[in-house]
Amino acid sequence: MELISYTRDFTDKGLAKLGDSLINLVFSLALSEYLGKPTGERVPNASLAIALEMAGLRHIIPPRTDKHGKGDIAEALFAYAWLEKKITIEEAVEILSQNLDDDVTHFTRKKETIGKAFAVLYEEIGKRLGLKD
Repeated sequence: MELISYTRDFTDKGLAKLGDSLINLVFSLALSEYLGKPTGERVPNASLAIALEMAGLRHIIPPRTDKHGKGDIAEALFAYAWLEKKITIEEAVEILSQNLDDDVTHFTRKKETIGKAFAVLYEEIGKRLGLKD
């Protein structure tokens, strides 16, 4: 496999695209584990924005970044952490599945529930990347 060229730039669109795929894979696996049956879901940008905020990572988000931009930053951050071998897919799935609750299938409460579960994951990523105290 060729070496992938990337920098620690969480606004990098390429990292965000890779992270989008990884995040949705990890969430679908965690949700499948939680529900006890295979399923596939996409993670809303609003949930990722909530997660960064709750994980104390607001300082990595440029001022006046909208919800979509925050989602891209969260995706890029996950891709970067994975590429740097700071988190594995398996670890991420385990963290998420342990932090989901029944509201994950509720029409109006699922965005916040997903955000809370991802906050635990991003808190761990933040520690491993030295972004948190």
